[in-house]
Amino acid sequence: MLAPQTRIVLVRSTQIFTGILLVVAALGIWSNFDALRLGIMVGFFVLAALAFLMGYRWLGISGVALALLFNPLIPVHLPRHIWVVLDLLSLAGLIYFTYWATNPYKKGVRFEKYVTTLFPQSDFVIQDRTRDNSKYLKRHVESDGHPDLIFRNQKTGKTFAVECKWRGKWTSDKHGTLGIWWKPWQAERYTAYGKESGMPVFVAFGIGGTPEKPKEVYFLEADRLHYVFLNQSLIKSGHTCNGLHLLQS
Repeated sequence: MLAPQTRIVLVRSTQIFTGILLVVAALGIWSNFDALRLGIMVGFFVLAALAFLMGYRWLGISGVALALLFNPLIPVHLPRHIWVVLDLLSLAGLIYFTYWATNPYKKGVRFEKYVTTLFPQSDFVIQDRTRDNSKYLKRHVESDGHPDLIFRNQKTGKTFAVECKWRGKWTSDKHGTLGIWWKPWQAERYTAYGKESGMPVFVAFGIGGTPEKPKEVYFLEADRLHYVFLNQSLIKSGHTCNGLHLLQS
């Protein structure tokens, strides 16, 4: 099984290779279109396989469909101008897929959305959500350092904050112990925020699967995370979603 970072490198490399071939085909720079279509087909098959490995079934199916479309062995005969349009549309889809599937910020946002589904609107209100204004203003915004989400229990009025972190898989330290790498200063920041705001702060760790559907999810109090490497046993000692519901009821 390929490591998450290896998958990202392969996706980006294959996107560049396939994208260049699509541009060459669209502009008519090289007249050997069978060779171009063979390269494009291989590129889309590789991207389809990577999409399946990353848990994106429908993107994988789309990649297979595009690979078959560009297949030179059983060619699809279309007018030249139609092929140019298909080349450009495929290139646009390729660029967007690569950005969507490999960008850390995009993956983080998708995991945030998943976490909100664990706290149904009938029981919990999303009181606030970090807006990441620094990305748009090009300067530091203090509130961007706050936890991602603040929930309020509709029955009790209790509020609590959740910071969302997704990891593609468990990793290991130099001793072979499973866990995840962590930045202790983040825990210090969230702990300080909790003391200042008077509300508990939890970090939601999603492990494996995809950001939209992780295999494992654990909620840990921020003041328990003052280590560079968080052992798997520590992470798994956290609350489940239902446990956190009971804790905040």
